[in-house]
Amino acid sequence: MQYLILIISLIFSSAAVADRPAIKVGDTLVLISLLDQFEKPLNVTAETKVLLFSRDMDGGEIIQAAFADTPDDQRPENLVYVADISGMPSLIAKYVAVPKMQDYPFTLGLDREGEITAAFPLVKGQATIIKLNDLKIQSIEFAQDAKMLKLQW
Repeated sequence: MQYLILIISLIFSSAAVADRPAIKVGDTLVLISLLDQFEKPLNVTAETKVLLFSRDMDGGEIIQAAFADTPDDQRPENLVYVADISGMPSLIAKYVAVPKMQDYPFTLGLDREGEITAAFPLVKGQATIIKLNDLKIQSIEFAQDAKMLKLQW
């Protein structure tokens, strides 16, 4: 009986996340607070102007490549990078992926459960660029490579 209750609750919680409509231009984001790869708070606030988002490895690699090619002082001010790692097995995340992320020369917020970023739009294998003004979404673009990402951010 306990297993049946667990399965039913998982189905309904997954359905609730899956039915959440995607954010769009003109929407206003709520303040987002996540932990980064060092377990320190990372926030998307009214000061955030560019929000980069990835949900898969390809999108993350595009963002990593753009960061590697761009000195800190040439990146947009008030840029925040958020990655949804909820699809990754927790043991892999804990013992392999997150320790590797700690070697990155940039900070990224980690959505470990996938709930905070569930409504973020994406194109498989691409990075998402969300431009904000006081948390109001001004544009949503997708980049298939680092060069395109840097042109759009």
